[in-house]
Amino acid sequence: MATYSILSFSPDSVWLRAIDLGFAHLARINPGWTYSLTTEQDNNPVPNLYILDLTNATEACVESFPVKNSRMLVLLRASQPRLIRKLYEESRCSVLCVDEYFFNYRDIVEASARNKRFLSPYICELTTMQPTAELAIELTAAESKVLTYIRDGLNGVEISEALFRSQKTVSSHKRNIMRKLGVRDDLGLKQKILAMAECEL
Repeated sequence: MATYSILSFSPDSVWLRAIDLGFAHLARINPGWTYSLTTEQDNNPVPNLYILDLTNATEACVESFPVKNSRMLVLLRASQPRLIRKLYEESRCSVLCVDEYFFNYRDIVEASARNKRFLSPYICELTTMQPTAELAIELTAAESKVLTYIRDGLNGVEISEALFRSQKTVSSHKRNIMRKLGVRDDLGLKQKILAMAECEL
């Protein structure tokens, strides 16, 4: 039985432990499947997957990557939309957003086995999204105020206190904002807000 081998180019990554736990869970639920995760390149056969943590990076030079194909899994945060788009457009690397919870490690394994690019759901959504500046979005005055408070990081209770409105009213405005922006969850809303801020720069 072959072992799925993983080489990390980021030995000090705080996300490496989480990745290791995810693959350990995959091994537990798939008897007979094993993996090895190392941070040192040795004379063993070519790894099935390479990991590069860029969660703290502001820029990246794709040409300097040790591996430039779909077997390179780059870790990024949702707050790095420019870097995500750059990697999506300029490389064939696989990309995983560490801020999302709903992805399957089996998809990563299958993509690398087929030499196909893996993009986590958030990355897929971000890269297929139309730039916000091109969308005609009309918000009411109340919705604009709520959106401003959301952008500033306030939660529903804090917004309702600031606007002297009930939490139910604030929640209704937030739902309307999400519907108008075409997002379904808080992660999508944060992504859209970041994209809007990026367009304002």
